Amino acid sequence: MNFLQPLTLIALPLVLLPVIIHLINQQRHRTVPWAAMMFLMTAKRMSKGMARIRHILILLMRVLAIAALIFAISRPLSGGWLGSIGFAKPDVTLVLLDRSASMEAQDLQAGESKRSTALKRLAHLLEQGDYGTHLFLIDSATGRMQKVDSPKALLSLPMTEASATSANIPSMLETSLTYLKANNTGRVDIWICSDLRENDWAVDSGRWEAITEEFAQLEGVNLFLLAYSETAASNLSVRVENVQRWQQGNNAELLLDVIVRSEGNNTAIQRVPIEFEVNKVRSVVEVELDVLGASIKGHRIPIDGTLTSGWGSVGLPGDANPLDNRFYFVFSEPPIRQSVIVSDDARIGEAFRRALSIPTDNRLQHQTDVISVNKTGEIDWENIGLLIWQAALPTGVVAEQIQNFVNSGRVVIFFPPNQHAGGRFFDSQWNDWQTAEEQPYKISWWRGDADLFAHVESGNALPLNDLRFFKYRAFESTGTILARFDDDAPLLSRVNSDRGAVYFCSTLPTAQYSSLERDGVVFYVALQRALAEGTSVLTDASQRVAAHDALADREQWKVVAPEENASSLSERGLHAGVYRDETYWAAVNRSAVEDTAKAASVETVDALFEGLSYRRIDVEVGDTSALANELWRIFLIGMVIALIVEAVLSLPSKKVESSS
Repeated sequence: MNFLQPLTLIALPLVLLPVIIHLINQQRHRTVPWAAMMFLMTAKRMSKGMARIRHILILLMRVLAIAALIFAISRPLSGGWLGSIGFAKPDVTLVLLDRSASMEAQDLQAGESKRSTALKRLAHLLEQGDYGTHLFLIDSATGRMQKVDSPKALLSLPMTEASATSANIPSMLETSLTYLKANNTGRVDIWICSDLRENDWAVDSGRWEAITEEFAQLEGVNLFLLAYSETAASNLSVRVENVQRWQQGNNAELLLDVIVRSEGNNTAIQRVPIEFEVNKVRSVVEVELDVLGASIKGHRIPIDGTLTSGWGSVGLPGDANPLDNRFYFVFSEPPIRQSVIVSDDARIGEAFRRALSIPTDNRLQHQTDVISVNKTGEIDWENIGLLIWQAALPTGVVAEQIQNFVNSGRVVIFFPPNQHAGGRFFDSQWNDWQTAEEQPYKISWWRGDADLFAHVESGNALPLNDLRFFKYRAFESTGTILARFDDDAPLLSRVNSDRGAVYFCSTLPTAQYSSLERDGVVFYVALQRALAEGTSVLTDASQRVAAHDALADREQWKVVAPEENASSLSERGLHAGVYRDETYWAAVNRSAVEDTAKAASVETVDALFEGLSYRRIDVEVGDTSALANELWRIFLIGMVIALIVEAVLSLPSKKVESSS
């Protein structure tokens, strides 16, 4: 049991007052022998046992009444999960709120999402107790720490509203550590509200060990996790890919792929209407779903031939999560897909050029140039979407140009140099070459749900199992590994970046190093995906992932859709919708991983906090009952009952007269 006013318990020794008064009262009367009363002693002894029990019960009821009053004033709480840590008053309380799109999964009867449920329960608990001198919020959408006036304010702040973003729990904890180490905070309670999605927690990122070590060095820090680990019983999500505008004479049309994913226990085949909207013109197509969902490839929508750019959306009927039922897209005439290959090895450069020069659609225009390292000054940084760098890691001006190139949303892939490795770049560096001795290396694992090695449109995996590798260059990187060799060394890694993408690949495509060029499917698909991603920002219409800086490149963005989206400019990049700045269009949506990521097991998450003062509280969406209930009413009722029993026992007993 825990108490909101624990200092009141200091008064518990007062329960001895009835006993002390009783003992004092006994000392006031002296015993004097009186012969006339001696004959009554025998009769008194017969009833003395029952009288003593009655006096003891009266005394006990008085003690219990005082104890119940003290406990009621101390405001006890129920909730055994608090007992292992205690509920003493903290000096500072930090709330780490997951605002990712998956947190909007709802209980349809209660009308509450995981996010709103967590906020209501936590605000109620903090209002009951003492949340300390300072209350801070760190929300996953912005990643910033903001002071909050009171727990009730958590329910109405813009920083606690729904968003289409993904969360980064390690980064939020690192922000907490920065504050705690910079301030003499004393006792701290950290409350994490999350649905445990694997992409949000990044349990394999390598950052957790350092986070755990730093928390272990701090005293008085308690971590609580409100965990919503259950997935929706039935939920559909929709997204759009490969939006293209084609013109033939005076006629034009949009081609796009629509992917509907099913989550939960949808075992029966069902038909679902999909609504298409292009510049406020609507149409409906009904599709048949299986247990995984459905996909429509190359769906055609005729448009006005004079309409060179615009926007649209695809929507599903309402279900458990409203944030994944609509996906926005924008379109314009396709740009030339330009790429540059930097390599001093002509044969290797030609292998890259052949893979990048062949377009995935013959209506697209590709332009690929191969240059040596000493000619990097000729690169047209403004118009290329993909840079292949197969040389020593750059330094100086070229390194700054590549950094700016990535920050503008484009893509660079680093391949190992034949000789000199260079220094460290993007927090990564090349090490020594490794050569297969007897059998070539094979791929033991790769990420097939997203990124360059994702499954193809049919759902089939890329044939990475067929590849053979004879040499690779080990590298160190803080990035996320996308594929591993059978000796556990990484083949491909993606370095974390706010915009754009940076990849490191540890081998080369030619026969001396691997079968990538000979078995060219994986090589071709991965490069074409990187080129498409890098070129997407060069169009007048760009698809963007919701983030706090998603619309930071321009200042005059105006909301086009949905019309009710009246968020401030700083919040607009966090919400799905269409935005326009003169001739430029941008569609902001949740990331693809929000539709595919599973919840990490509670055992896996618990292991991240091993050795720390940590407690997980499992809760269900829609359950807004209090996390801890006050019990003072029960103790007051107990006090009243004790006083009534004491009064009954104190009533004078009837005298029974006897005659001799």
